[in-house]
Amino acid sequence: MRRMTRTWRYAARVRDGVEQQVWMTTARWSGQSTVEYALVGALVVIAAAGAMTLLGGEVTTVFSRITTTLSGAAPAGH
Repeated sequence: MRRMTRTWRYAARVRDGVEQQVWMTTARWSGQSTVEYALVGALVVIAAAGAMTLLGGEVTTVFSRITTTLSGAAPAGH
């Protein structure tokens, strides 16, 4: 009977150790994914800001031409 009790105690300690390792591993992974999402978001913001800076003048020119063209067109049916 004593041997069986020791075996159950040992099994319980092993199970607790495994559960603790699994919990620690998943906690680390969730922290890493949060950091990865933040880095990807920061890169998207930097890329968008760079694109707007480089293309800002060209976009303004295109919209100015569209405005000029539309303002010179006669309204249809009026």
